[in-house]
This record gives sequence, C-alpha cells and structure tokens, in this order.
Amino acid sequence: MKYKIYRRKKRLKGVVTYSKKEPYVFNPAYRKSDKIIDIDKLSLYNSDMTNNILVKKYIKRYKHLLKMVYLLFNNEIPTGDGTPAVLSEIDKMRGIINDKYHKYITLENERLFLKELDYIEKELKQNYIERVLFEKRVIGNQNLMR
Repeated sequence: MKYKIYRRKKRLKGVVTYSKKEPYVFNPAYRKSDKIIDIDKLSLYNSDMTNNILVKKYIKRYKHLLKMVYLLFNNEIPTGDGTPAVLSEIDKMRGIINDKYHKYITLENERLFLKELDYIEKELKQNYIERVLFEKRVIGNQNLMR
C-alpha cells in the first residue's frame, strides 16, 4: 500500500493507492486427522512461496515425463503409441506453464522450463522420424528379397 500526501494551501489532502496482487489459489493435499484443520482452498500472496510451490509441482510432472521418455527410448512402449502420448504431455505441460504458472513463477524459471520441454520435444520428433525411416527401409528390403 502506498500513501501520497499533498499540501494544498493550508489543508493536507491524502491519496491512497493500493495495488492488489492476484493470489495463487489451490486446494492443499492433506491427510485427514483431528489435529489438522480442514481447508478447501488456500490463497498465497507471497511470490517467493508461490514460485517454490509451482516449481516443485513442475518438477514432479517433469520427472513423470522423463520416465515416459525413458520407457519409450528403451522400447518398453511401442513407438507408434508412445511418441504421440509423450508429445501431447509436453504440449499439456507447456500450456500449463504459459496459462497458469506464467503469472506466479519467475521469468528465469519459465524460460528454463520451456527450453527443457522444447529440447525433449525436438529429440522425440527426431527419434520418431529416424525409427519410421528405419522401419520403411527394413520392410522395403524384405519385400525386395522375396
């Protein structure tokens, strides 16, 4: 809250300017217990705390994404099924960062997250194209041998 006081002749005239910051609102996860207060929604106004919470949420989703990529590259998930699913997950995470987290996280974190997602997406697309071309060559060579 900021105060400005103007002196006009012999009277003082005050103006209060208030810039309301939009809070980050979420539903906290907790275990039911008699010692814990039941909270439906929690609003955070502290930007550092909000940034830390959202970074932890992003890292949790990012680890899940990396597990999917790992399984895809080790051929535990079929390429035709897995690559589009992982690419859609990357788009989903990018949308969350741009739409929801943009207001609350630092610009440095936002750029880092988007850069990581772009790198993974580029590698996935390149790997997918290489696999498809390899499969076409193998199928083409088998047809020539018959």
